[in-house]
Amino acid sequence: MPITVQKYLGLTLLPHSGVSLVFTGIISSVLASSEPELATIVTGTIAAAAVINEIIAVIVSKKGLELAGEIKQQK
Repeated sequence: MPITVQKYLGLTLLPHSGVSLVFTGIISSVLASSEPELATIVTGTIAAAAVINEIIAVIVSKKGLELAGEIKQQK
């Protein structure tokens, strides 16, 4: 693999938190019957973390693509 791919691929993969939201839905439905308060806490925490991740990850991903030379830096 080219060195730019080796160095910056991880940064460009950050904005993919949809999987965690699917797993959150599964765990919430499992916990809802036995621990409804815990299900609410888990859902809220993971959803908030996903929103924060999506904001930060987009910026970091763009920077990774710029560093790899895939997109030109904006002035």
